[in-house]
Parts: sequence; C-alpha cells; structure tokens
Amino acid sequence: MSNPYSNNDSFNSGNNGPGTPGPASESAPYGNGAHGQPGYGQQYGQQQFGQPGYAGSTYQGEDSLIGRDVDAIQVIADSFRYFGRNWAQWIFGPLVQMVVLSILYLLLVAVLAGSGSSIDALANSGSGSDALTGGLIAVMFLVLIAMFLVLIWAASTWYKAANKQVATGMLEIKDFLSFKNVAGLMAVYVLSTLVISLGFILLIIPGLFAAFFFTWMPAVKAARPELSVGETFGASIEVAKKNVGVTILVVVLIAVLYAVLSFTFVGMLLFPALNTLILVLFVRRTLGLRG
Repeated sequence: MSNPYSNNDSFNSGNNGPGTPGPASESAPYGNGAHGQPGYGQQYGQQQFGQPGYAGSTYQGEDSLIGRDVDAIQVIADSFRYFGRNWAQWIFGPLVQMVVLSILYLLLVAVLAGSGSSIDALANSGSGSDALTGGLIAVMFLVLIAMFLVLIWAASTWYKAANKQVATGMLEIKDFLSFKNVAGLMAVYVLSTLVISLGFILLIIPGLFAAFFFTWMPAVKAARPELSVGETFGASIEVAKKNVGVTILVVVLIAVLYAVLSFTFVGMLLFPALNTLILVLFVRRTLGLRG
C-alpha cells in the first residue's frame, strides 16, 4: 500500500529535498508551491470554515476533517524515523527536565527531613512547634505544586517539540526548555488528564471512552495552538471518530510498543518520545496537515 502522505511527507526527498525541509519547501504551506499550486494554508486553512485553520469551526456536525485515511503502520514507522533523525535532542532535552524535577524532589525530601528534627527539638523545648509545623507544611505544599507544574510543563514541551519537528524537520534541545506559548498546552494537558482520570475513577467503561476521545487533545493543541480549550475538545473527538478502526489500531499499536519496550531501561527511555511522536503524527495526518 502506498503512503497517502507521500506528497507532503517530510521524508519525501522529491518534495523536501534530502534530510529535513529547506527554506524553499517551508514557503509552500503559506503561499504557492513550487509549481504554482496552492500551499497547505490555502488548501486546508479555509476550505471548510471560511477562516484560517480550525478557529472558525464549532465542531457541531460538520465534516471538519480532511477526507483521507491515515495509515496506522506508517505512523508508527515514521515515528521511529523522526526519532532517529534527532535522537540526541530527544534524549538530552528530557534529561535536563529530569534534573530540574530531581532538584525539586531533593528539596522536598530536605524539607521533610528537617521538619522531623525541628519539630522534635521544639517539642522538647515546649515552644513554637505549631508555627514551625505550619510553615513547613506550607513549604512542602509549594514544592509539591512546583513539581506538578514542572512535570506538566515538561510533558507539554514534548508535544510542542514533536509538532515542530514534524512540521519543519528541525529540533533543538532548547525546544524542551522553552516556556513560550506553552501555557495553553499545559491547560489542555491537565484537563484531558483530569477528564480521563475521572472516567476511570467512576467506572472502567467511561474511562475507556474518555481515553479514546480525549487522549489526542495535547497533540491537537500542539498542532493547532490557535484553538480554544472547547475547540480542542471538539477536535479531539473528531480525530478519534474520523476513522474508528484506524484510531483503535493506533491505540493497540502504542500498547504493544509499550509492552515491548517496557522490559528494558533503554526502552522505557525511548517510549515517551516515540509515543509523543506517534500521537502528533496521527493527529496531524488526520487533520490533513503536513507530516
């Protein structure tokens, strides 16, 4: 089966040249292609809604996605190829994030260790223990909040970095350390995780449905940062139901990939990057974007 994305795939040397896309190819999404054909911005941006991108969509029954099937096997294969092209960035970028989390964790441990000895000392002296205990609890709470925010920020930068690599063919370590335009992605990531978690807390079946429809939200937001939170929810549902069979196959392949890689430490380091690339590639191709 031929790759339906061969005409706009960054691995197609006929369109993008060897390696990553060059400046000439990058102009096509926003204007005219090399042969006078409309670029992606003209083909997809205003085709369905009369406004650029998905910002004009209400996601209420309209056919908001490009009518093209996605090759699930090709998505998995291309995720490995993208990772292979920038493996150093995918390894060392998250390592820096892990260092930041480790520092916060050590700070929390130090606070916990100090609280025990300080409270014991003040208890023996019989004064000031209540104020110290309240202060230590406040510090612990702030450190936990900081760790949570750093964790969400780190995960969000992965989606942003994956989308940049797929869209432009370029990736740098500093992409994993960027705070620019990441707040909206963090909010979407938290909301999607919360909805899916609540679904599993209530019952297993609602959790599975929530995971099926809303797992794609961070990738959608990364690919279409102009979308509001509500539009991201709607777009994620559209991505999931565009081709239910292909969506289920992608989910199953991700589960199989996790089962295979989880047996080794190296595999566990590789899986998050591959998983992020798979989700971003699947969403971009379902939305008819280059990738």
